[in-house]
Amino acid sequence: MHTDKTKPTILIVDDMPENIDVLEGLLSPHYRVKVATSGKRALKIAESMPDLILLDVMMPGMDGYEVCRHLKQKRKLRRIPVIFVTAKSEVDDETRGFELGAVDYISKPVSPPLVLARVKNIIALFATKRRLREIMDKTLTGCVELLTDVLSLTAPAAFGRSSSIRRHIKAAAKQMGHSNTWRFEVAAMLSQLGCIALPDELVDNIHNGSASSDEEKKIFASHPEVGKRLLEKIPNLRDVAEIVALQHQTVDTIEANLQISAGVKLGASLLHLAMQQDDKTRHTSVMQKAGSTEPQVGEQIELSLSDLQLGMRLESEVSTRKGWKLVPKGTEITKAVLERLSVFDDHFMIAKQTYMVTLL
Repeated sequence: MHTDKTKPTILIVDDMPENIDVLEGLLSPHYRVKVATSGKRALKIAESMPDLILLDVMMPGMDGYEVCRHLKQKRKLRRIPVIFVTAKSEVDDETRGFELGAVDYISKPVSPPLVLARVKNIIALFATKRRLREIMDKTLTGCVELLTDVLSLTAPAAFGRSSSIRRHIKAAAKQMGHSNTWRFEVAAMLSQLGCIALPDELVDNIHNGSASSDEEKKIFASHPEVGKRLLEKIPNLRDVAEIVALQHQTVDTIEANLQISAGVKLGASLLHLAMQQDDKTRHTSVMQKAGSTEPQVGEQIELSLSDLQLGMRLESEVSTRKGWKLVPKGTEITKAVLERLSVFDDHFMIAKQTYMVTLL
């Protein structure tokens, strides 16, 4: 049984107090009820994210259609279901309401059984959709973390570059005023995923700036398409897959491509520019601040295994006493790397207990 705090919340919007009284009396035994007598007030209360809005159409000032339009324009509020409660019953009126994003209509004067049934069904439907969306979000996040961990363990040089590119993208997006950068950051972190299909020596040579033949460079240039094929198998990462595939194209070429969306264009352009910036700064060390006793970004220090932290880069490989290579030189420390080291450290199998690392 629902307590007051766990009951779904319904916002009733109507400029006529008598209409509000009818609906509030009908719904308050089953739901938490909030009321608004104007469109402006309704939009303010909607910020608290009610589970459903019962919205009158005919109101002075801002009518119900305008309120619904404002709700659907806001990313946070657009998922709140809206039922219009109105005396208007023309087909054109209903069509306009559905086009604006309403999920149902209830005609005045209201029928109590009909109101209760429709409210119950809509709230149950959207609660199910919300749970499914949460499951999908968690699954997607888990897939991204898994792929990132695989990259960090199988191609540490590629992973290190991905992390650096992500930092450039995050800084550039912030400077441009973009707050919703999740897709762009994921594209950066997985931009080198296709490198897992290439020989380690080839990837290391390219990322370390070592001399490579034209044939090796051509083989390396195939990795974005490999990454795309891996990523596009995950439905909610299809845009990310497109961004990854375009990483080696110039911004002008990306902008001229009429077959991709604006979001993919922006993400691919940011990724390309971030990679260029990374090429310029990858081998540049940051000078330690004069007089400071704190370790600085770019500085190398020696730490014990127990002091290794996320965001550091190993400057020497970690091996077991039997000579098994656990983590190659140049690997950036991730949760997966720490877990791998912990397994062998717990059994006293790691050859050395201190390692040189670079602070990123």
